[in-house]
Amino acid sequence: MQVPTAKEWGAAVKPYRQPILWRSIWQIINTGVPFFVIWWLMYRSLEVSYFLTLALSVPAAGLVVRFFIINHDCGHGSFFRSTRANDIVGFWTGLFSFTPYRMWRHGHALHHASSGQIEDRGVGYFWIMTLKEYREASAKKRAWYRFYRNPIVLFTLGGAYLFMFEYRFSFTARNRREKIGVWQANLVLGTVFWLVGSQIGYWELFLVQFPIGYLATTTGLVLFYFQHHYDDSYWAPKETWSYEAAAFHGSSYLKLDPVTEWFAGYINYHHIHHLAPKVPNYRLREAHNAVPMFRNVEPLRLSKIATAWRLRLVDEETSRWVDFPKDTDSATAVAG
Repeated sequence: MQVPTAKEWGAAVKPYRQPILWRSIWQIINTGVPFFVIWWLMYRSLEVSYFLTLALSVPAAGLVVRFFIINHDCGHGSFFRSTRANDIVGFWTGLFSFTPYRMWRHGHALHHASSGQIEDRGVGYFWIMTLKEYREASAKKRAWYRFYRNPIVLFTLGGAYLFMFEYRFSFTARNRREKIGVWQANLVLGTVFWLVGSQIGYWELFLVQFPIGYLATTTGLVLFYFQHHYDDSYWAPKETWSYEAAAFHGSSYLKLDPVTEWFAGYINYHHIHHLAPKVPNYRLREAHNAVPMFRNVEPLRLSKIATAWRLRLVDEETSRWVDFPKDTDSATAVAG
């Protein structure tokens, strides 16, 4: 479809850019209350069957994803009109997904500013090599990249590693305020886990909390991956890069059922989010249904999702995703 101009899409999203206070508060309530109820039921279910505990971890993890989207909206300044309210709620909701609010917010802002740019690929996102870089890389670097891009590694370990481990450190923080935010998050998480564990038992705490954290972080990573990894996704060099084209053709519209969509915080309407990040998550579907240019975006089909793990390099010459070249020295390749 034809990419709209800034004036056209600006007018289209204007009615949806403002947060609605009662809806923001209600979203916190209808996410938080069921989460704590399910968490308590998971703890009590340990006396019955751990299979029941694991079953309950699925909706609990979905609610953590929803908490993350609230934190994400706060980072964009779209959940409340007040900057202070966004920062306070963003910090506390980020803790449910082990996310240090300020440091993550900066990295994510860079992702929005450069999504689809070949030169700045992967900023605030996944590690992405170009085809030329890969061909010219050492055997050791190619092997490491293949390991990183192996779907088993990426989709089963990547989310837990990133959120539970890497985000505990401030290596990517750009200033003192972001570094302090990381250690504040660690302090609060450590204190909460210590207090809860002292009351119910640390092993019991692990049995309840780990499956929630693992499922939530893994789901979040997979969801984020498919929002930009698909055939014909937009790539362009800086000199010809277009913000509008990157949003419409480089950010997917995942067609989900209403329940999954609710747990995902409507971030499946990612084309609208990248075009207008000031639109609160709970108004994305509303905007999609009301504006013809959004409805006309082709949804990402299951057939494309099923093969998206093979999109692991960017070809600078064609501006397209490609898989590892067949002619690369196979002796350097870890199974991928």
